[in-house]
Parts: sequence; structure tokens; C-alpha cells
Amino acid sequence: MHQEIKHIRIDGRLIHGQVVTKWIFVTKVDRIIVIDDEILNNPLEKNALKMSTPSNVKLSILGVESAVRNINNRKYKDQKVMVLTKTPRQLRMLAENGLEMKKINVGNISQREGSIQVRPSVFLKEEDIIDLSTLIKMGVDVTTQMVPADLEEKMENILEKIKG
Repeated sequence: MHQEIKHIRIDGRLIHGQVVTKWIFVTKVDRIIVIDDEILNNPLEKNALKMSTPSNVKLSILGVESAVRNINNRKYKDQKVMVLTKTPRQLRMLAENGLEMKKINVGNISQREGSIQVRPSVFLKEEDIIDLSTLIKMGVDVTTQMVPADLEEKMENILEKIKG
């Protein structure tokens, strides 16, 4: 993994209280990269993310292709970066496009039609299970943890329980 990336998190809420007050503090990041192709074309959501970001933290909102290009070209090499996505799909696409990831934290995936609850704040659809399983098979350590004080749980164990 690129040494500038300090934390990769899946959180459907993206930038919110727990990310701002706990994860940014623990990881000491100075840039957040939100990777979401849909938000790129939504000025209202982009503005909300900008307003939610602390003033001492830079924000980039990127699509998958530009995120891979920027990170692999070491655009953020002198920064400490947190990557945020809403679902596992974006991270699977990043990995399949050559972005090396060692660890991913699943924090919150809200309930959607067709999803099943696997943790108090994690609801997975079949496509999420496939994406997370693919990342695990690629050698990525995928854990779930709402806040830094919570114990990490291996997503691999959770997925085996729901398959079994």
C-alpha cells in the first residue's frame, strides 16, 4: 500500500461525526479522498462533503479512474490520506485497476432493499458480499469496526458465518 494512505474506510455516510471526531484524530490524516463517481456529478452532495470536512483537512472527490491515477502517480506523497467510499464496489474497482491495499475498514453500510444485517451498522447485499470476498481473495485484510475504540472483527469470519 502507498505509505501516504493511512486508512481506507467504507462508510455510507462518508464524512460525518465519527469520521471527523474519531478516525481523523486517530489516523492523523490531512487529506480525505472520497471515491464515488455519482457524487462527482452532484453539486449538492459535493458541497455537503466540503462543509463537513474540518478546515485543517483537504478534500478530494474523485472517480475510480482518477483516484487510481492520482494515487499511483504519488500525487499525495507528502500527505497523510484517508480513503472513503460508500460501498465495497469502488474499492474492488480500485484493486482491480492496480491500486495496492493492505487493509480496509468497513464502518457503516446502511440497510438497502435486499440487504442482510451482519453487524449492528453493516447491511450487505449479494454484490457487497462478492466484492468483499474478492478483496479478501486478493490478500486485503478486511475488518469491520465502527469507531477506533471498538474491537476489529475480520470480515472473512462474518462472511463465512452467513454462507454457512
